[in-house]
Formats: sequence, C-alpha cells, structure tokens
Amino acid sequence: MKTWDSLKDLLLTHTELTSGGKPFVHHHAAHCETGVTAALFRDKGLEISEPMIFGIGSGIFFGHLPFVKFVGLPISTYRAQPGAVFRKAAKRLDGKFVTKKYTNAKKGMDELLRVLRSGQIVGLTTNIYWLSYFPDRFRFQFNGHNIVILHEIENGFRVSDPVLDKPVDCRTEDLIRARFARGPLEPHGFMYYPVSVNLHPDLRGACIKGMLDTCNMMLRIPVPIFGIRGIRFLAGRIIKFEKTQGFDEACRQLGMIVRMQEEVGTGGAGFRYMYAAFLQEAADLFGSAELNDLSQDMTAIGDTWREFAVTAARIIKKRGKQDETFAKAGGLMLICAGREENLFKNLHEIAGKLKS
Repeated sequence: MKTWDSLKDLLLTHTELTSGGKPFVHHHAAHCETGVTAALFRDKGLEISEPMIFGIGSGIFFGHLPFVKFVGLPISTYRAQPGAVFRKAAKRLDGKFVTKKYTNAKKGMDELLRVLRSGQIVGLTTNIYWLSYFPDRFRFQFNGHNIVILHEIENGFRVSDPVLDKPVDCRTEDLIRARFARGPLEPHGFMYYPVSVNLHPDLRGACIKGMLDTCNMMLRIPVPIFGIRGIRFLAGRIIKFEKTQGFDEACRQLGMIVRMQEEVGTGGAGFRYMYAAFLQEAADLFGSAELNDLSQDMTAIGDTWREFAVTAARIIKKRGKQDETFAKAGGLMLICAGREENLFKNLHEIAGKLKS
C-alpha cells in the first residue's frame, strides 16, 4: 500500500484570490477538519501537511458507541471527536485563533461578512446535507463538515471545501441552513480563523505531545468501548452478529462500520494510512529509524483494516459464503487490535525517549 509521500504529488491544488486580493492555494485533502486546519495555517505562512496536523492534533482513535445511533445504527468512530484535532493542533503549534458560536443566524452571518471584508478567510463547521454543491447522492445529515470561506460572490460565497478538487460556489441561503442546522453535534454557526501563527513553532515538541496524547487515548482510557479495548469490544460483537442480530440486521450494522471506516473522509483504513504518513514525516523530522519502522507497521495495519472492509463487503453481498464469515471479519479486527496495541506501546516508549 502506498504511503502519503508517494501519493501527495497526485493531490490536486487550485489557486484563487481571497477578498483581500491574496492568493489562496486550495489543496484537495483526505479529511475536512485536518484539511481546513492545514489551509488556515498555510494561509498565514506556515507550510504544514494534513498528516502533520492530524498527528499533532492526536486525531487517530477508536470508539464504538452502541447507544448513539445514526439512521438507526450504532456509530463507530476511527478518529477523535469533531473539533478536537483543530483545537489541539492550534495550541501545540502556537497558533492564535478566534472561535465563535452563534444562536442567532443573522448575527452569525453578519460576523462572517465582517471578517471576510477585512481580508481574512474563515473556517466554518456545517451540515453537509445543506451544501447544495454536493451531488444528492453524497448529501446526508452530518453536522461536522468543515469548509473554508474565501470571499463573497453575488448571492453567495466562494468555498474551498477540502474534500473537493477545486473551490465552488455556495448560495447564501444554503450556507445559513448548513451553519445553523439542528440535530446531534449542532454547529451553532461555529466559525474560526487565525489571528497570528508562529512561523517557527516547536514542531518536534508538538509531535511528541501529539504522540503521547494519542498513546494515552488508545491504551489507557478505562472504558471498554474506546481505544484498543473498543476495537476488541466491537470485534467480539461482530463475531456474534449473525446469532444475536440475524443476518439482515447484522449486515446493516456491518455496512455502517465499513462506511465510517472507508467512506467519510478517513484517507482510507479509518485514518490509519494518514497516521502512517504522520509517523513517516515525524521520522524524517527526528531522523528516527524507529519512527520510520512504526510508519511501515501502521501502513500494514491499515492494510489489515482494508482486508476487514473487503471481507465485510463480501458478507453483505453474499459472496463466498463459506469463506467470508462474521467470525473471519471479527477475527481480522482482533488482529488489528493486537497490532495497534503493540504499536502504541512502542510509540509511547519512543516518544518518551525523544522528549527526554
């Protein structure tokens, strides 16, 4: 499987002018929050990659929430909670950001216009369903999609959406609906933009903090549905899925797990490839062969997560019934759990040595 370095030359870029007349380079990103955060830093002069933002912001995680439902199905997450990566990365990179929420849509839109007219680009959290520039088949109710607003246009705004290959237009009424949508994780008109950025941050220190935080989240949260424990918890449920849920319902739940792993801007394998790319960049930064080895290990773990997804898809499609079973799918997830446990234990030790 190719790592980020071998793929990054394929990522699409597109240059436009902001309202202040400053060139803005749109980068096609794997994930919206990390893509927007990296874009805001780059706009202030700090060249930083999406994987570096993801790693410094302690983005990789796992959680299975059987009591939280989306379209009637339990949610599994492969990343930290929405907004956490931005907040942690901004703090660890010494970036000063303005963040605001609004209960009044008019006040929220007035403030957006004021900031744009000052020449500043703005990050927004939105509900993807109301962003009409997406084709209907890609629109669903999700209140955590991040975009960058570049400038006003007639009856709307120019948007840099990091999951698209170039900037697009969004009508004012659609953006209002997207910013002030109701439901779980309501965005409340959330907007954020940098006031100042340290152009020479302690990148090594930021990486170490991100690594140690990630290891603690994956290894030490004493709740069975989070981290490595959460992976093993879900794997055990999958092995018993057909018996406890019946084949059709088991397939519905398995399909949701795969969707959250592969189809919602994860960069593939539930963000595991993106974290491998971060470890590779960190290895170069520290000149660490040990981190480089862990990067390769994480890429291999990502391949096993992908194998799980393929097995799950074959179960759902009723292909290879004798070979593709819920027990096999759950077993692959248990392999991922064991290998990730070893990797994060090793990473914790390596990061501790780098810190000292």
